[in-house]
Amino acid sequence: MFPTSQLTDADREAGLKWYVRNGMFFKIMETLSIGVFLTAYALNLGASNLVIGVLASIPSLTQLAQLPAVYLVERIASRRLMAVSMTLASRLLLLAAAAAALIHPGSMALLLLVVAFAVRYVLGALAGCAWNSWVRDFLPPERRGMFSAQRLTWMTIMAAMAALAGGFFVDHWTGLTGMPEIYAYAALLVLATLSGMLETFAMAQIPEPTPLPPAEPTDHKTSLFSPLKEKNFRRLVTFLFSWNFASNLAAPFFAVQMLRQLQLDLTTVMLLTALSQGANALVTGTFGTLADRYSNKRVLQFAAPLFIACIFAWTFTSLPERHYFTIPLLVGIHILTGIATAGVTLASGNMANALSPSTGATRHLALVAAFTAIAAGTAPIIGGLYADVLANYEFSLTVNWSAPGGDTAIHAFDVTRWDFYFLAATVIGLWSLTRLDQIEEPSLGGHVRMRQELMMGIWRGVQTASSIAGLKAVSDLPIALITERLSRQKKPRGGKGKAEK
Repeated sequence: MFPTSQLTDADREAGLKWYVRNGMFFKIMETLSIGVFLTAYALNLGASNLVIGVLASIPSLTQLAQLPAVYLVERIASRRLMAVSMTLASRLLLLAAAAAALIHPGSMALLLLVVAFAVRYVLGALAGCAWNSWVRDFLPPERRGMFSAQRLTWMTIMAAMAALAGGFFVDHWTGLTGMPEIYAYAALLVLATLSGMLETFAMAQIPEPTPLPPAEPTDHKTSLFSPLKEKNFRRLVTFLFSWNFASNLAAPFFAVQMLRQLQLDLTTVMLLTALSQGANALVTGTFGTLADRYSNKRVLQFAAPLFIACIFAWTFTSLPERHYFTIPLLVGIHILTGIATAGVTLASGNMANALSPSTGATRHLALVAAFTAIAAGTAPIIGGLYADVLANYEFSLTVNWSAPGGDTAIHAFDVTRWDFYFLAATVIGLWSLTRLDQIEEPSLGGHVRMRQELMMGIWRGVQTASSIAGLKAVSDLPIALITERLSRQKKPRGGKGKAEK
């Protein structure tokens, strides 16, 4: 469990295989314990829109725990020991969340669920700080991208399989067991716990190299907020804050819209999720290449407006109820959202690293992580607070057609309930694009040429994916990318290993 200064090529190659397996088990756990499954579980426990918002905010707000954890990581003898122990404790708390199903639906069950997830993510954030620093040193710099992509690919496959199997499991639970549906979600959390324990075991098999000392001593007298004096960095922080606020104002209520308003079964919802993951998988590699070739800003200028358009399109999924075009519209939204999410997630995290100085970047990245977490964490809570109030309002546009045979009224546009959040997120997102345009980042090409290469990359991805069943998981907020460099500034390691086959 302690670092070694004599890490052989054989040790590294074995560790790289466990690194991939760790990601696979992690993604199974996350898929079964959060997202649509967590929302449906909370609704069965009697959750209000506010509770749904709080649950959605926990993963982001708890990431703030990584900032003080930086000092702890710098002072401990083994980042591996800290990461493994914290990860195991975090995963076992899923059993407490599952136990909420044994309590009568209501405030006590929801309190147990919220507290279990909050403590779980705090411990996970502490583990993540040590893990990011440890893996940064372990992965060979010249092959970091290749193994990260391989890990993400297998995570994609596991997430898609877990999502579809979980949806089928819940929909057929009552028919097979005769027990209430709520116990199906508790069973999924137990399975998620088992996967989390396997994830922890895989993590423990990865060796930890001895960390290098910081390239430069940290000046503790300098204010944490001193990077905000840089104009271009202020623009970056403003964009990331407004963008994450907009996207997280609407995103937690997509599942609620489908489950409550549109009355879709869980299997259909998970099929749509898998479709989005597949689209994400087709373009992730292409976006990475384009970001290296042109710039992260160019990728964002394509993907961010597309994501905003998808949010706005949610207002047409009910007029005000489910209609003939609802399913085709949801299919299109999920495909385009998968494409947009791939570009936004990759480019926003990379831009934060690119615009931070090569040395002394800790404060820059700490601020980016903090503002991103605050925006992503507060938006769902605000959404949950006002969702019930806005449910009493409705705005609609109706087209009337008069003819000798009679009059026809067509609902062209209808805004009610969560549609107000989709509109608000659209407006804030459009404003964030103006902040993006002001960021200065070197660019090597224009929009037209990049779009042409993107379309070619998508087509190549379709041809490649036509023979496989793998789908890529929707990326989370780029907290891991942003906090990857928080713990200490290191020089690149020079060792090279043989490529894994």
